[in-house]
Amino acid sequence: MNKRFTKIICFLSSAVVVSGAVFAAGCGGYFNSSALPGENIFTTDEAVSNGGFAVEKGDYVYFINGVENNTALNDYGAPVKGAIYRISKDNLTSRNYAKTDRVVPLVAYTGEYNSGLFIYGDYIYYGTPSTAKNANGEILNGNLDMKRTKLDGTETMRDAYVQFSSLTTEYRFVEVDDTVYLMYVTAAETLEEGGASAKNLHSYNTEDGTDTVLAHNVDSVIFDSADKTNPRVYYTMKVKNYVSDSDYEYNQVYTVTADATTRNEYDVSDLLGWDDEEDLYINCGTLVFDGIGAADEKTPFNYAPDDETLTNSLRYTYTLKHYEEKTLYYTRSSKNNEGAYLFGFGDEALKTDRNPVKGNADSNTRILTDGSSAENYMYIFKDGKLEKVLIAESNGGISANYAGEDGKLQKDISTLEGSKYFPITKSQTATLLFADETYLYFTANSVVNRINHTGSVGDYDGMPEQDNIGEFNAVTVIDAAPVSSWFKPELLQGHLLFASETENMSSYKYVMACDLRGKDGKMMDNPALKEKDELFEGINDVIVAFGNADDYDADTYANLGDALRYASFSGEKEYIKSLAEALNAKLEEDEKPAYSEETLAKFAEFFAPTADNEWKDYQDKATVNGSEVYANRREYYYSVLGEMSEADSEAYVKALKSNYLKAYPTDDLTWFEGLSTVAKVFFIIGMCLIGLIVIGGTVVLVLWLVKRNKTRLPEYTKKRVKVDTTDDKSIDVYRTDDNSDGEKTEE
Repeated sequence: MNKRFTKIICFLSSAVVVSGAVFAAGCGGYFNSSALPGENIFTTDEAVSNGGFAVEKGDYVYFINGVENNTALNDYGAPVKGAIYRISKDNLTSRNYAKTDRVVPLVAYTGEYNSGLFIYGDYIYYGTPSTAKNANGEILNGNLDMKRTKLDGTETMRDAYVQFSSLTTEYRFVEVDDTVYLMYVTAAETLEEGGASAKNLHSYNTEDGTDTVLAHNVDSVIFDSADKTNPRVYYTMKVKNYVSDSDYEYNQVYTVTADATTRNEYDVSDLLGWDDEEDLYINCGTLVFDGIGAADEKTPFNYAPDDETLTNSLRYTYTLKHYEEKTLYYTRSSKNNEGAYLFGFGDEALKTDRNPVKGNADSNTRILTDGSSAENYMYIFKDGKLEKVLIAESNGGISANYAGEDGKLQKDISTLEGSKYFPITKSQTATLLFADETYLYFTANSVVNRINHTGSVGDYDGMPEQDNIGEFNAVTVIDAAPVSSWFKPELLQGHLLFASETENMSSYKYVMACDLRGKDGKMMDNPALKEKDELFEGINDVIVAFGNADDYDADTYANLGDALRYASFSGEKEYIKSLAEALNAKLEEDEKPAYSEETLAKFAEFFAPTADNEWKDYQDKATVNGSEVYANRREYYYSVLGEMSEADSEAYVKALKSNYLKAYPTDDLTWFEGLSTVAKVFFIIGMCLIGLIVIGGTVVLVLWLVKRNKTRLPEYTKKRVKVDTTDDKSIDVYRTDDNSDGEKTEE
């Protein structure tokens, strides 16, 4: 019985497992999946915005479909939120935001939001939480697997190139001579060849699987902040005194590229304090600056040869601030200049035969006397040269600091007239996001703002209060509230893409697309963007006006304002009709309806603005997801890009109804419809379990009945004499009746 019952359970379970794991079936190095259709998927075009959460390649934009946690279910084929999707550029520009395809059904994740998706050749490279389990069966989703998938959704790796033990590991996928490398920095690592646990810089060759330690025990590493595909990095290292087991009071700057494999050779045979078994020094980089002082003892790791006299009277400490446009910006300090002078160093100088000690820049060539906040600057280049930096001031506002003819920046604002350092916005605590040739995008008051950064001091007079908004006034980008602890917004195909914390979306954090193009298809200027933002803000003003008792009786138009907010966010107009009918059917005598005919009439007018109703300013329409949407709908301004999971979609609609509408009478729903989604799921699971129990019980009953009937079948044997056990010796107790053979024995 047990074996037969087990087979039944296994068969039913197998049916469930097979249907739920179609994507994961098969063996080998890849998950099985069908190729997505489409033309111009595999192209030689350069990827745009490589390394962000949205990357453009060929005819498509690939993006992470919302903010997901590393602890979410990450079985291949299961994730929707956080998975990698694509949308064609045609659908994006036509506002068909829901026409997307899931390319990688895994959660794309990193806790270090300076690196996201990378596309090289025919593949997309990304990180995803590990699904491996430890000995206790716990999922190791605190580790990060670095993988790739083909752009058509095929060839998703089962195993990882490299697994990071930290979710916040700094990394870049870069390409050198058609080979893709994964550069990454470990927070603390003990190498197999020995040495103390240290911060190490690695480069992993994805073609041959070679993992090279580029530098062991690095102090700090800086990647290119603008071009995330740049294979060059700069880093600092300290120089150790092995006798005192402490670091010298200076450091060094090195640079290396991802394809480096050869380690520098150092003769440590005469280095005092060096222990071959315990000490380790690995460095594949080129020494850029050596901060050793004239009084310091030279080591094998310093540049200066034995016969060269050091010229730095004071030792230097370097701090890397920014790397962009092939220029490293760093500060250099010593006991004489504790203010940390800001300098620049171009990659081109690496091609010359330079001396890292004598090659230290003269103090007079510094860009800025105090560069302590230089890593927070927005660096703006023109024709490959630094034109200016934009600064989010600590006391509020944003300033522009133009470089002079000598390339230097000004220290402070002495006079505005003629100054190259002046405010462009005031009184706003800002976080700088990104800039293009014309506009600076930044967050203030939790929403994205924009300002033209190309003006001079006189262009920004009178701001921020100005009746006639011009190009040089900051404007709000239509309530675009991005998730601050995620990737920065992206500007692709005239759309601002951002993970949303806008009203009613903060619990879900999906990606929104905000179209910044005008009717002519070109990017709106600031006055036009301001006008559109004011139109968006005006929706609330119109709705609030319905609460004016002088114009609209509160009883007659009860709950109208909330109903209109529901309409603005959901775009749904049929549900409220059935809701009103159900509620009105429950009214007691003389009780006022929750949604009167007047309320429903105004509700209907919302979806048909005319010159004769309150929505006369909102008659403009846009086609979104194949439907015409008036300007009083949220979808007219920004819309969800991609796909919401079924659970989130249901929760979102339920929340809108809960926030803005009266509750539906529960007795007008069937008992099943009245259940929550979770309750429905548990009910279905419970019914399945009951079904299994019933099937199992039936099998047990059948087997028991068969066994019982078998024991009750008649037996055929020779009939024996019933013996009276009383003491009668005349009876032959062994006598048999030969004529009784084959007769049925009665019980």
